[in-house]
Amino acid sequence: MKLILTLLFTITISISNLSFGQGVSFSYLIPKNGYISAPVSPFSLRGVGLSFGDYLGLETGGTLYYMSGLGMTDLPFEYDKPLTGPNFSVLVPMQLYIKIPLKGVDIKFLGGGFAIWHLNPRINYGNMDRAIREFEGWDIVNSEFEEDFQIGGGIMGGIGFEFYVSKEFSITLDVQYLKGGSTVDLVGSYSGGDIGGTIASRAADFSEASVLLEGLEISIGANF
Repeated sequence: MKLILTLLFTITISISNLSFGQGVSFSYLIPKNGYISAPVSPFSLRGVGLSFGDYLGLETGGTLYYMSGLGMTDLPFEYDKPLTGPNFSVLVPMQLYIKIPLKGVDIKFLGGGFAIWHLNPRINYGNMDRAIREFEGWDIVNSEFEEDFQIGGGIMGGIGFEFYVSKEFSITLDVQYLKGGSTVDLVGSYSGGDIGGTIASRAADFSEASVLLEGLEISIGANF
């Protein structure tokens, strides 16, 4: 995974230096077990890349997201609500596309990967305590963790439409599905119990946990 992310960032820098096309967009992410996330305007630059003829190309870019909340996996328990956030995150895609030109519109089929970097991420302790409470069968829980979030990544793919207003300007609509995440080392403790009963304290080592980034991304933008 580290090698893949290194290659993604290296290729991104190289392509950015050589590209001739670019675009701005508003991208919205609807994540699994999370809250809808929106771009931080105007920091969404997509469609940067190279075309190899009329039908094939390579695209990259970047979006600064406000992640309202994301789910987590690889915990001792399952929980279907966000366990991290809110925080800012930078998403960088790198994709190949196949383009089918039609009259006034191009259809693109995209596939590739992405890197994700969470900026100053945090645990949603309200939901985390509820998740542990359900897991233990207790009435009350209070938890505290030290966390170490890593840069993550995954795969993404979908379909895009480019509507030409002129030869130099077009409107784009992309719908893509992302599947990936990033590891987080959670070490701490929690205490709790039943109301009127004995309070217990337990150490918690969730060092194999991951922040889940899976869901639908919808981007509306302009290329010029």
